[in-house]
Amino acid sequence: MEFVVLLVGVMLLGLLGLLGWAIYRAMKRRDTGSPAAGGQAEPQSSTLDDSTYRVSYAPPEFEWSGTTTGALPVKILTYKQYECLEDARYGFRIVGLPPTERKQPQPHKTRAHGLKTVASLTKHGFLADDGEGGHLITDRGLHALEVCSVRY
Repeated sequence: MEFVVLLVGVMLLGLLGLLGWAIYRAMKRRDTGSPAAGGQAEPQSSTLDDSTYRVSYAPPEFEWSGTTTGALPVKILTYKQYECLEDARYGFRIVGLPPTERKQPQPHKTRAHGLKTVASLTKHGFLADDGEGGHLITDRGLHALEVCSVRY
């Protein structure tokens, strides 16, 4: 007898849990305004189509244009190369310095990276000389950030 009462209690508790979950989901759908719940969906202010989902904190001018064609010279970036390209992607001017000078304060919006790293990225066309002793990222470099894997 005690077993039957316990079993009925557990079943009722499970049923209440499922009912609560269903109400929670219905309220969540109504709050987000999904068309499936009968709410009004807010118009998308993005210029990307609905099938595209991207998360980036870089300014739009530092996103890959999508027009670069052809194979990239490398498929894997070292972590230092990746860091350098990411700094350039966020609008920093890149300078190549020896290890003893890298920790020195740099001018505004300038980041120092290793000589070999900057030379390698420039050789592959990922960075371009800005004419003032620094380097800026190219569209090819933005493409590399999108498709190359990183070796840590």
